[in-house]
Amino acid sequence: MAIEIVQTDPQEEILRVIKHVSAALTNMQLYSDRHPQVQHHLENAHFELTKFLLDKPETTLLLVNDRLVCDQRPLRQEGPQSSQFVRILRKLAIDSVTFVSGITAQELQEFLRDLLAPTQQSVRSGPHVKVGKLEIRVEAEGGAGAENALSEEEKQALLAVQGLCEAKLEDVREIYARIARRQTIDAKALGEVVETFVRAFDYGVSPLQMLASLRSADEYTITHVVNVCILTMSQAEALGFRGNALYEIGIASALHDAGKLLIPAEILHKPGSLTPQERSIMETHTIRGANYVLGLKNIPKLSVLAALEHHLKFDGSGYPQISKGWQPHIVSQMIAISDVFDALRSRRCYKEPAPMERIVEILQKEKGTSFHPLLVDNFLKLIRR
Repeated sequence: MAIEIVQTDPQEEILRVIKHVSAALTNMQLYSDRHPQVQHHLENAHFELTKFLLDKPETTLLLVNDRLVCDQRPLRQEGPQSSQFVRILRKLAIDSVTFVSGITAQELQEFLRDLLAPTQQSVRSGPHVKVGKLEIRVEAEGGAGAENALSEEEKQALLAVQGLCEAKLEDVREIYARIARRQTIDAKALGEVVETFVRAFDYGVSPLQMLASLRSADEYTITHVVNVCILTMSQAEALGFRGNALYEIGIASALHDAGKLLIPAEILHKPGSLTPQERSIMETHTIRGANYVLGLKNIPKLSVLAALEHHLKFDGSGYPQISKGWQPHIVSQMIAISDVFDALRSRRCYKEPAPMERIVEILQKEKGTSFHPLLVDNFLKLIRR
């Protein structure tokens, strides 16, 4: 008789743990610890957690941008139970929970009882449960080797943040697919992408560490959009933009190239140089993008300017042709720097990425002509940090 081996999904397993933990927390608020309902959910939570830890020494749950990440992988959103657990962690300002193999039911119960306490100080770490609020500063003094000074817990948090940023690449891909089909987009989904990047900045992740990797030539437009968004928001934050202003800058930079998707694919994806006629068509993407963004609901109007102006140069040249004396918005000028930087550092089917020294040289040379001098200085400080 053949034996069927069923492969288990780690995501499903940890979500079951969270489900039973949340149920136990709910019942612990209603009944005493000895109540059958409480004991039932505690036993289930401990059983599922013990099973999950059978082949690993420990597992860490991180809270990143109100999203749970387990062992560096973002978890799917799974109903009210997960939401309740997230709310409790957020209320107590807890960013990480590590469960160590060998945890007893008694230790789990004590930890859950601590979670129901009014302050974070009441939540204790033990031999098999560790809690913490992580402060990650990847580019600390000491240069490129500073990351090696991080604890294992901090490195894991860094990887989780980077993984979550990578997951947001999928959301941007879906948003841009809708743009290519001339459909409206979900402003809330785009906002969540931007909020993820803001959260990564809060963790101290440097912009260069967050940049998306290019997997194929067809993905260039999407990864370029994500990278320009990250780099522009980093510039803005370094200049002192915060809160809603930084959020609107993120939305604007994420939509700056929307018009590219409204250009014929044979021109957009053509390997090699464009003909003068094709170049003229390509340059219409700024106006097409601005018109598209203008028709969207719940999108900051700054996004219209960014789509229109990001190829206008500091000295007034570039495209589209606009009345003499027009001054591009400061955000459009930041996007222009991010745009050129990422294009130069990216590998395409027809060109190799430029060395960093060459990119810096180009930016320095174009100060005062293509780019605002002070914005270039600010950007170079960021990438050297």
